[in-house]
Amino acid sequence: MALFARAQSYVSSIVSSTKTDSALPWGALALLWLVGLYMRLPILIMPPLAGEIAESLSLGSAAIGALTTVPYVVLALSMMLAVRFARRVGMLQALTLALAIVALGSAARGLTLSAPVLFTASVVMGLGLAVMQVTVPALLRDWTPSHLGLGSAIYLNGMTVGELIGAGGTRPVVLALAGDSWQWALLLWSLPALVIVALLAMRLRQSSRHRKVAAASETVPSRSMSLRSSRVWLMGVPLAASIGIFMATNAYLSTVLDARGEAGLLTLALLFYNASPLAASLVMLWRGRRWITRRRPLGIFAALGVLGLVGFLGMEGWPALIALVISGFGITLELTLIMALPPCLERGEAVASLTAGMSFVGYSLAFVMPMLGGWLAEAYSNPNLALWPMLLFAGLSLFAVYRMPLSASPNDEPASVS
Repeated sequence: MALFARAQSYVSSIVSSTKTDSALPWGALALLWLVGLYMRLPILIMPPLAGEIAESLSLGSAAIGALTTVPYVVLALSMMLAVRFARRVGMLQALTLALAIVALGSAARGLTLSAPVLFTASVVMGLGLAVMQVTVPALLRDWTPSHLGLGSAIYLNGMTVGELIGAGGTRPVVLALAGDSWQWALLLWSLPALVIVALLAMRLRQSSRHRKVAAASETVPSRSMSLRSSRVWLMGVPLAASIGIFMATNAYLSTVLDARGEAGLLTLALLFYNASPLAASLVMLWRGRRWITRRRPLGIFAALGVLGLVGFLGMEGWPALIALVISGFGITLELTLIMALPPCLERGEAVASLTAGMSFVGYSLAFVMPMLGGWLAEAYSNPNLALWPMLLFAGLSLFAVYRMPLSASPNDEPASVS
């Protein structure tokens, strides 16, 4: 009888799991992945086209580098403005308009031979990306209310894949299809985004039919976050560590390897390091739902990011490359788990506010630390110093991970976005 009871329990668990899987909102998950694809792809298609753009517009290396950094800077500085815009027009409407702006802004870069117009289009595109950054987490509660962790993992996986195919697929595939024209390559990359805009518009039309019913059935209290909120900083500082380590390592990897006499390892190092986020995002899809809102996995992955970078700076050859990959793997999982928190901790518009606040802190600090490292390396003629400020900052951020809020706090005072 005991054996029969165990067997019955096992079968019941399988049936229950099957029902849960069948209840997954596949359409919403697919749309989240597609939107995530274009949250970074339009930025990272520029470096592979840098040579052609520089030759065509007679731009220097600093200007070419700015084509990649300007959208990130605009994204970081316009977070609060993005929240206000999304609140005014609605989260789904704002996301639809933002992706359309990103697609048109990206395409506009290919319709000009004027450097000022090229940079203006990049700024406009950055504004659209900022709105996307704050609206997608806020929509998770509407689209995947019973699968917040999976929804977060899905759109962040799409973002990671977008980074990889933007950086790795532009030259060998899209530029070839465009007849070696960088203008046509930018236009070709923008066309799929317009298809996603059409899908969002269809979902917007469907959701508008049920909006009055949903508003009557549930009233979500208005709650905002300001930069005075400790929650914003406790989440934003570790986010800055994960973003900053990735940016600084990619920026100074060639300099560090050259100084060691290991320039021949640069290609493999870049390949493995930039492939580690994809591996991490796949692991997140597999196990991430069990890690979200849990401190131990978050702390372990944050520590791996720091220790891996220490290993890279302290070793040479293949051991150093392995440590580098471990660091990239750890910081990607750290970033993913942090970005998945707002829809788990807040509701309604407060999700966008929290996302905006911590992203502003994260991206701003992530820009400052690598710049400080570059100044130290140049001032003391020591390339290794380029990564040390970011490494020390990431080490200190582990204290913020220890104190980071991982559950909703209804007693917190609402604060206005400023």
